[in-house]
Amino acid sequence: MNKIALCIPRPGISASLIQQGYIDTLRHCGWKVYVSDPKTKLGCRKLIEEYGVSLILTHSRYGIRQLPIDIINKNDVTVMVNILPSNNNKLTIDSPYELAHEDEASLINEINSAVSYTNIEKHLWDEYMHIWMDNNVYLSHVPTAGNITRALPPTCSALTDVAMVANFTNKQRIMRQLIAPLFNRITMLGYTYQAFGDNIWKLAGLTHNGQLNDEVVRLSHVYATAKVCPNVHTEKQIALQACVNDSSFMIPLCGGVLVSDNHMVSRYLGHHCCIAISITDFINKVIDTIRSDESRFEKIKAGVEHIAHNHTYFNRLDDLFNFAKLYHLADEVSRIGNTLAIRHCLELNTRLDTEKRGIPYGKEEIGIT
Repeated sequence: MNKIALCIPRPGISASLIQQGYIDTLRHCGWKVYVSDPKTKLGCRKLIEEYGVSLILTHSRYGIRQLPIDIINKNDVTVMVNILPSNNNKLTIDSPYELAHEDEASLINEINSAVSYTNIEKHLWDEYMHIWMDNNVYLSHVPTAGNITRALPPTCSALTDVAMVANFTNKQRIMRQLIAPLFNRITMLGYTYQAFGDNIWKLAGLTHNGQLNDEVVRLSHVYATAKVCPNVHTEKQIALQACVNDSSFMIPLCGGVLVSDNHMVSRYLGHHCCIAISITDFINKVIDTIRSDESRFEKIKAGVEHIAHNHTYFNRLDDLFNFAKLYHLADEVSRIGNTLAIRHCLELNTRLDTEKRGIPYGKEEIGIT
């Protein structure tokens, strides 16, 4: 199997971050990955035939319609499809456009080697995903994860008390009821914060730094240099216990301290996170975490270790290759991922140890003679 993949990107910041995690993982494992929106089946066919593509990462709605299924089957291409809800009642998790097209099941069934996966939890499948199952499409549950290839911060020195990276266009009620009161209280108490995201921050009267450009200001640097990193989900995600967002994994993987509003997070992180059960509890837990330094470094190290070995896109790609019965590729990605996880933990622990001892990372300690 040629280690050449095509990723057909899906629009949206959250989708882009998840896709980037898979792209970075494949590239770290020696794959050549083309990121392209072919627009037509003919365009996709040219990419497959001219570049020897053997793996396609695509998605519901627009992406799957670009697949030339006859060429895919002729060239033994494996297709991994990130699917959306599909049901007769038009029920969605996040927004009205988050529904698969009704004919997608039949298209996937025509592909000889296809994996259909979703990050939506299994207890919702009977109600939200039943059209897939009614059409004999086998579903796999693959949660989001942390992108370990971009999770090593240059330093763990605390530069601010609170850091948050989030967009609130579709979560404006959460901004009004939770985030604005939280950050106003942080400011009133004299603590500092960094906020990155859309213009809703400004409309709420809060200072923010705009969208985070990962090439200029690394996400890992933001999370690792704050005493606490709040993270929120949409109201429907919490009410349905539908899924866990990627920030839930990325914050602790980078060396950040997570406070979450979603009890589902504890299913994956266990005691390596702090879960709030109400708005008041959320605000209090963020403030208490700022003030508490007890065992902070040990807790961060334990969280990093847990995520690095269990919840990165190496783990998720390992699962996807196993679902596709590409066992040799699954073994390879597991082995490379484990090596990277060990190195990540060792290097981040070094940064934490120097910070704990009051020595800026990268500066040699001068002994007293």
